[in-house]
Amino acid sequence: MATTDESELVRYEEVGPRRYLDRLLEEYRLTEGEVRERIQVAIPWPGASEAHYLVHESLLRSHRPFPCAGDTQALRFCQEIAEEMVRRYGIANHEAVARVNRQWSDPGQSGRIPRIWIVGLDIAYHETAHFWAADIYYGHDSRWWSPDARPRPLPPPAR
Repeated sequence: MATTDESELVRYEEVGPRRYLDRLLEEYRLTEGEVRERIQVAIPWPGASEAHYLVHESLLRSHRPFPCAGDTQALRFCQEIAEEMVRRYGIANHEAVARVNRQWSDPGQSGRIPRIWIVGLDIAYHETAHFWAADIYYGHDSRWWSPDARPRPLPPPAR
């Protein structure tokens, strides 16, 4: 990369093995030939059985109402998390959506929106919607998973 200024860094997001790249291209109705210069191939670890693909963030499209959702699978996952919060904590859907967006879409220090893309084989899928609902509602530092914890919900996001 030619610069260390984060605002100018070329950003690529990992989508995972080939099948995830193919799924993304199909969903976006793109051919690999059309976007080849915005795709990179990486070997995730020495001896890995398959390459992983990264796409330039300019290819990604947010799926409303979750800017962080880069594909329909991520949209469904975010919806599932919000629905879990509504069921478990009795909050309104708009508040649950705002909480998910605060977690992943609100800008960080760089000002980027979304702050995090969920796309392809994302690490967010290593946890369940049930886990994320509680973690987003109470905050990770609350230790909500501990039997002796008495977590308090984080304040709702400002409108």
